[in-house]
Amino acid sequence: MLRHLTILGLLALCGAAHADSIYKCSVGGKITYSSAPCSAGRATELATAPEAAGTEADAARSLQRQKALLAKLQAERTGSEAKQAQAAHEATRINRASAMRLSDCARMQQRQKKEHKRLAAEAAKVGGQGKIERDLDAEVMARAVDAACSR
Repeated sequence: MLRHLTILGLLALCGAAHADSIYKCSVGGKITYSSAPCSAGRATELATAPEAAGTEADAARSLQRQKALLAKLQAERTGSEAKQAQAAHEATRINRASAMRLSDCARMQQRQKKEHKRLAAEAAKVGGQGKIERDLDAEVMARAVDAACSR
C-alpha cells in the first residue's frame, strides 16, 4: 500500500510534459507528423494544448492530500495492531486461567478419591459408628470438587 502511494505521489509531482510544436507534412499525398518543419512539401504547424495553469499548485495539493491519507492509514494500522496485541494478551491470560482451573479440578478430584478411600477404611475399622460424620465429610468434599470443576 505504501509503495503504491509513493508511486502515485511521484507521478503527481511529474506534471505534464512540455509540449513542442508539431508539424504536419504532406509530401506526394503521404502525411507525416514530426517535431521539425518539413524540408519539402506542404507543412502545417498544429496547435498544441497550452500547459494547464497551476499544474504545480495542483500537484502540491494532491501531494498534501496523499500525505494526509497516508498518515490516516498509518494511524489506523497502528491502532489495529495495538488491538490485535491486546486481544492476543487477553487470550493468553484466559488460557492460563483455564489451565489453572483444570489443574485445580484434577487436584481436587484426586483429593476426593483419597478422602473417599480413607473414609471407607475408617468405616471398616469402626463399623457403623461415626457414619453421619463420614457422610458429611464426603458431601463437603464433593461440593468442593463440584465448585472447582463446574466453572
